[in-house]
Amino acid sequence: MAIKHRLRTVLLCLPLLLGAFSGMSMRPEEIEELMHSMNQQKIVVTVEDDSENGDGNLPKLPDLEE
Repeated sequence: MAIKHRLRTVLLCLPLLLGAFSGMSMRPEEIEELMHSMNQQKIVVTVEDDSENGDGNLPKLPDLEE
């Protein structure tokens, strides 16, 4: 898992590094937003299937519309 995390970090920071070397300006707010989106947790829903044919009742996800 650590290799995945490091690779993702390198792939995220590489465009920032290339932009810095090429002289492209980037506002600190944009960099902060980018780093914040990288650190967001992902929600994973797993469903255990106890039925014979795999058509068990799936939980309904709440609507995210506000």
